[in-house]
Amino acid sequence: MILEIDPLTTDIAVRRKGFYERLGFTVNPFPHVHPPYHDGLAGHALLVLSRPEALEEDAYQAFAQYLRAVVMT
Repeated sequence: MILEIDPLTTDIAVRRKGFYERLGFTVNPFPHVHPPYHDGLAGHALLVLSRPEALEEDAYQAFAQYLRAVVMT
């Protein structure tokens, strides 16, 4: 299972990360930018969490490609 969460810039974001970690999620080290929802806008940085274990590079790349090619089209 893979989740995207906001960067840890607010107390709420930090609490959210802790909540997911208590449920067994792990923060992955890959720099991740969620694609923009509309043309002409920039994407935004998010953290990628997964469970039951951290993602390997190839699994992260497959997720990122699926997000761009399927979810966001």
